[in-house]
Amino acid sequence: MVISMVMGLLPHPASGAEAAPKPNIIIILVDDMGYADLGCYGGEIRTPNIDALAKNGTRWRSFYNCAQCCPTRASLISGLYPHRAGVGDMIDPHSKTTRDAAASPAYSDRLSPQAVTIAEALKPAGYQTFMTGKWHLGYREGERPCSRGFDRYFGIIAGADSYWKPKSLYRDDKPVPQLPEGFYATDSFTDAAIEYIGQRDETKPFFLYLAYNAPHTPYDHQPADLERYKDTFAKGFDAVREQRFARQKEFGFWPPELKLPPRDPLSKPWEGSAPQIAQSDRMARYASLVDRIDINVGKLKKTLDQQKLTDNTLILFLSDNGAWASPSTYGIEWAETGNTPYRLFKMFVHEGGTCTPFIAHWPGKVPAGVLNKASYGHVKDLLPTCLAVAGTGYPKERSGKPVSPLDGQNLLPSLLDPKVVSASPLAWERRGNSALRDGRWKLSRFYNENRDKAVGEGPPSGKWELYDLQADPFESNDLASNEPAQLKTMIAAYEAWEKQVGVIDRQVIVRKMAVTEKK
Repeated sequence: MVISMVMGLLPHPASGAEAAPKPNIIIILVDDMGYADLGCYGGEIRTPNIDALAKNGTRWRSFYNCAQCCPTRASLISGLYPHRAGVGDMIDPHSKTTRDAAASPAYSDRLSPQAVTIAEALKPAGYQTFMTGKWHLGYREGERPCSRGFDRYFGIIAGADSYWKPKSLYRDDKPVPQLPEGFYATDSFTDAAIEYIGQRDETKPFFLYLAYNAPHTPYDHQPADLERYKDTFAKGFDAVREQRFARQKEFGFWPPELKLPPRDPLSKPWEGSAPQIAQSDRMARYASLVDRIDINVGKLKKTLDQQKLTDNTLILFLSDNGAWASPSTYGIEWAETGNTPYRLFKMFVHEGGTCTPFIAHWPGKVPAGVLNKASYGHVKDLLPTCLAVAGTGYPKERSGKPVSPLDGQNLLPSLLDPKVVSASPLAWERRGNSALRDGRWKLSRFYNENRDKAVGEGPPSGKWELYDLQADPFESNDLASNEPAQLKTMIAAYEAWEKQVGVIDRQVIVRKMAVTEKK
């Protein structure tokens, strides 16, 4: 019923006329990029090509990921919440203790076999399927992209790797024994995507998933890109954050009377100290990686233009989580600046950890120059949206076994007409940090309120917080004590969601991990 309704929004050929070709679909995912880093979201980093997609397409003010890397990728590719896709925590070897303690298929080391990928779902509709870039959803045979619906693949299987000399580089389903000459991840992943588009069967539509590992650590930059940012952040994070917020107001993100919220209690003011200057230098390296992404988006877009594919191609651009506040990155203050004006960072489920820029570009279909402030969506919504674009349905089986029912919602009506509001309830659990959004209301909880341990470690100490995002989009005014009935309703809804998707109480996991460590 959803598909037929959506197809009614798209143009139909006249009676007796040849059917129009099905649209091509491109999803561009970047890694660890903050909400405010793009020029079109208030940033000072040079992103003219991505900004052009926004100018000629639609931006959403509120779009959500799963606050961390492979859980987001699992949700995006499957249309499921990460736990239902088998990725309730990280799939990497360092999280084996967590997975063992959970002892549940919701916490596995690969994408669930009962999860259908976008590529697998689109192939019956005649789509060619290409992927380049970071996979991070399974390392073994049968778990890699070409076993999960992709015809062609070139990229890194691991979660993090060198931009210059990656150890987990694959072409199709084989390790690459020798790096191509001049290999640099961001450039090479784009070049492979362009190669696959050039070699496509022109009688069929294509789906491309281009998943950059940039700007994730390590900050392996191109020297020429870094040169453009050597003085950009010398003024310090306080000034940059204020300038970003001012630009967002100019763009219409926030009403003029709204004030920039106070800094995080654990952050420090800018004093120009030697350690802070060193962090600013790392911010410059980070910015150069975002700049390089933009150069490559421009290169891909030029290819589409030259091959006259642009008008029949939906491009979606987003990030897998908020900016990362880690000793291996640029520190808490620059991460907070990256997520201006939101609270917190990657791995937290307050807005700074889960909000991503979201840009949709499709000439003549998605309206140009729109900033959608009425709707919100989530990465799990991309699979059903792609199915609607393709005019096809969701499979009932995979390899002869029933598949998990979709969690995602079709966003195509809202993409084509911003007056059609999408605002379905959403929930998150990330290493014990928990949240639920239902319309204007947002329920949030830290696992460890004091944040004096690594995320998701130690005993739980956080209480439920309640925010009215319509009046307080930056989660500054906790209404939990003022709205007890609303709080109770949302806690009950969150607890029901936990049971539905298979969340294991984080305290149970922590206790079992402690017993294992003692042994």
